[in-house]
Amino acid sequence: MDGRSGMANPRFLADDMLARLARWLRAAGLDTALSENGEKNSEVLSRARREGRVILTRDIQFPGTFAERILIESRDLLPQLVEVLSCYPSFDPLASPFTRCMECNVPVEKSSPPIEIPDGVNGPFTKCPQCGRVFWIGSHVDRVREGLEEVRAGLRRVTAERAAGVPPPIDRREYDEFLRRALPLLGLSWRGYRRVRKGLRSRVRKRMAEAGVSNLDDYFALLRRDRRERDRFGTTLAVTITRFFRNRHTWLHFHESFFPMLEELAKEHAEGSPIRVWSLGCASGEEPFTLRMVWQDSGRKSEALNVLGSDLSEPCLERAAAGLYFESSVHSMPPEFRGRFLAAEGGQFRLDPAVQRSVRFEWFDWRIDSWPGPFHWILARNNLFTYLDQAGRREAVGKLENSLVAGGFLWIGGNETLPDRLPRWEKLAPNLYRYSGGSALSLRTDRSSSKSG
Repeated sequence: MDGRSGMANPRFLADDMLARLARWLRAAGLDTALSENGEKNSEVLSRARREGRVILTRDIQFPGTFAERILIESRDLLPQLVEVLSCYPSFDPLASPFTRCMECNVPVEKSSPPIEIPDGVNGPFTKCPQCGRVFWIGSHVDRVREGLEEVRAGLRRVTAERAAGVPPPIDRREYDEFLRRALPLLGLSWRGYRRVRKGLRSRVRKRMAEAGVSNLDDYFALLRRDRRERDRFGTTLAVTITRFFRNRHTWLHFHESFFPMLEELAKEHAEGSPIRVWSLGCASGEEPFTLRMVWQDSGRKSEALNVLGSDLSEPCLERAAAGLYFESSVHSMPPEFRGRFLAAEGGQFRLDPAVQRSVRFEWFDWRIDSWPGPFHWILARNNLFTYLDQAGRREAVGKLENSLVAGGFLWIGGNETLPDRLPRWEKLAPNLYRYSGGSALSLRTDRSSSKSG
């Protein structure tokens, strides 16, 4: 809760993109001005300060202090009203509704009935002294009152959450500033998280509640002094967005261009041994299952390929084990593969059990020192080289080298690159690399301690 909470009847200045919100705040009896179209942010801020108003905006770059503006998160009207009014817990949106003109923002006055009124309307009547509009109880008023009832219920939920110690919704600008400070504590990159940060905000808020802190400053202080909390926070930030056949064109050409290279590599190291592949950061299994389907479609023997999928998220691994997916995960799958490997089931899609059994899954935290291996091919797409900082990416390369056989392959994401000046790495194609060094691990020992998926 901030310094605005002491204002019983706040005054607002909404930017011109929030005109509908401004009208409804006026309907709740609140003095809410609207900025002029084309008015500069600096001019809006000066006006708000001059008139003693709090700015309402969706612009994360809007100037001013936290107490001078409310950054609106939702695109829907009633949640927007809850966002604003939750900053003023003493205000009741139904205490004095319809006391201001929804168009002019001036207090209305008692009025006699207009000359022409609809049948059945008896008043009471009010009139705007500025525009002359006359108001009375009707369907529009009833609709707005019902909306304000919903807002009041939403405010009660917010009050109950606060009483239970649940942190308040996180301001976008404060959240970004927090991430810029907190990510380096974990060796993570702000640049990497910039595009996905919005989807992680609810997770961060939940983690704060679990840690027993109610604001970002206190949580940052906790992260600085508590290594275990940093580890938990790192798990919270795991990004699990993926789908089957991501980069479909590349997958569909592996059978003719890349699989033969893998087979030759396996022969060089141990005649008759399966090709060992690791999908690092596999989320719900879409990537390793895609590999299995493409491999089977190429006519190659299932036992010639050993696939491990690993992820930091236990819920994701549980979904992979269930083998049940929504349309959002399968929409990129070619029709011929959908027909062969998926079956509709209750609004979702069930993966072919044989494909599901052909991948072994394990929980894995890339931050630990001991990595599995060696592998002939590692898929580390859209994770390590997106979200780690520069030092972390170099450290990851060293661990990947220890997990690959000499001549092993690495496939990374479309927008990712390896660090500069890596003499033992050869770029074969966009995002596909070959490691010319040798693994420090024993292939024979590793094969004897794990079974093929």
